[in-house]
Amino acid sequence: MPKDVYITAKDNPAVKRYRKLRDQKKARRAEGLFVAEGLRIVADALRYPAMVQQLFVTDTAWAHHGDALTAAQESGMLLRISDAVGETMHDTAHGQGVFAVCRVPERAPLETVLRPEGRYLVLCGLQDPGNMGMILRTADALGIEAVLSAGSCELFAPKVVRAAMGSVLRVPVYETDDALGLAAMLAGREIVSFAAVPAQGADVLRDGLLGDGCAVWIGNEGSGLPQDVIDACGRAVTIPMSGGPESLNAAMAAGILMWEMRRQ
Repeated sequence: MPKDVYITAKDNPAVKRYRKLRDQKKARRAEGLFVAEGLRIVADALRYPAMVQQLFVTDTAWAHHGDALTAAQESGMLLRISDAVGETMHDTAHGQGVFAVCRVPERAPLETVLRPEGRYLVLCGLQDPGNMGMILRTADALGIEAVLSAGSCELFAPKVVRAAMGSVLRVPVYETDDALGLAAMLAGREIVSFAAVPAQGADVLRDGLLGDGCAVWIGNEGSGLPQDVIDACGRAVTIPMSGGPESLNAAMAAGILMWEMRRQ
């Protein structure tokens, strides 16, 4: 599209396509695209120019943040939109008027990523987008080699992308519906799987337990890991706690365990 396009119609094809990608997992999967909303996540995406397909900016957002988006204007990917059009695109209560259509990052095949000395996090049945996003941010900060998702919420859903604050662009992430197959793949590459459980009989987290060549599995927020997955992991780990809580929030537990993986 030419650089001087200015969109005022709420049914403009580019705007309708954005809303479709925002609302429909099927459309995101079919096109290999996802949407990002907000200045910070969009600015992160623009650091990888090949990743951003289209950028939409409202009049008000351009007046406040135009200087940070001039490179996108020069590239021809930027589409100026009226504030009224922006209101139809928001997925947040207080939108900033900056939206992008981004390409899902290309990843090397998982088989080539798994290394015997690597450190991995596996999310099995995790359903809360906020937890998923926070976990991805922590994995990014701690340098976890990859996050593997088995039957969890969609990694590139808008709420996950927003909660991850750009980390979804940097952390190698892989999705599968076959948790038991994934456990077998990890074992076949000499990576020890630890099921994170709030249960007696598990190894209590301690120095030397986690480190090179391990994958920690985090389960569903309410029900935890299925028993067949715990059995397939072969080993279990629990975080020692004092006081009343029987378990920790999934994102908090994942953060503690990832820290231990990197520290040891």
